[in-house]
Amino acid sequence: MIHISVKDISTYRQALMGFAIFSVMYSHWFGFQSITTGVPFMISSLLIKAVFTEGLLFLSGFGLFYSFTKNRDLKSFYKRRFLRLYVPFLILSFPLYTYFLFDREGYGLVDYIGQLTTIYFWVKGNFGGMWYVSISLLLYLLFPMFYCIIAARKESQQSTVVRTTILLLCIYVFLWALWFFVGDYYDVVEIGLGKIPFFILGILFGYEAFYNKMSNKAYGLCIIIFFLLYIIFALLNHRDDDYWINYATGFFQKLSFSFIICSLFLIADNNRIGGIVIRVFNWLGKYSLELYILHLHFYMFFHFGFLRTVIPVWTQATMAVLLAVMFCVPVNRFFIRLTC
Repeated sequence: MIHISVKDISTYRQALMGFAIFSVMYSHWFGFQSITTGVPFMISSLLIKAVFTEGLLFLSGFGLFYSFTKNRDLKSFYKRRFLRLYVPFLILSFPLYTYFLFDREGYGLVDYIGQLTTIYFWVKGNFGGMWYVSISLLLYLLFPMFYCIIAARKESQQSTVVRTTILLLCIYVFLWALWFFVGDYYDVVEIGLGKIPFFILGILFGYEAFYNKMSNKAYGLCIIIFFLLYIIFALLNHRDDDYWINYATGFFQKLSFSFIICSLFLIADNNRIGGIVIRVFNWLGKYSLELYILHLHFYMFFHFGFLRTVIPVWTQATMAVLLAVMFCVPVNRFFIRLTC
């Protein structure tokens, strides 16, 4: 008999990240072409509901908890995150943004510096999907503080959950204040800021898994509750197109599906075909950062570069994804050697 456990998230974390980046690239392929109909697009919509970038942030928080608990040296922590996230982003982005600086009309030095430093997102919003890097850098910077609030104290599980709940409430009050008082700016940064709670919950579930605090029954109950909340908010959202109801629908949707996919991996791991599928997602998860940046940068080059009038949109989207898959391994190895 198969028993689901919160530790399954640790076991299949890389495969979940692989599933997330696969769904991101698959869905972006349709978005690049503005395709909004057809069975393949419907499958794309289902994949979006499963894990997506929210899942990547959740799994980042989960993984950082494990890493930081084993080695709490702040200098080592920040150095590792800087070398693993910002340096690859900077090197991969330099050619594209430099080309834009000299070739793209309306693209100036301020935009160039802003994008290479990731400050651009906080001023002008998302450009080419790099909001993910900007928000990840912020969350990595704040992680030790989140860690101290959530799990640094040797207290009961209940107090840890209470502190996490208070932290989430504070974040939502901040988000609501931005939305209510400076709505125009909130619209600019919402794609990143609205996903911070997933990172916080990742830290909490990392705590639960690392210290074996959550029973199998409690974990199963969490999945059921999150999924039921998703259904309830989805029904409410169908009747009333309110922003926060829509937000809650997406929140519980992606949270519950992340756990459900993890449980499906556990079931699939018991047969040969399932094991192969998991290994494929493990491979994708290992190179998730490179795949994310590369497929978006390749598309931006094709879409806004000198080839835009030569290559059809379908070919642009397909080449962006295929080239990302082809180059993610050598790029990853290059960065490993560079930062050793």
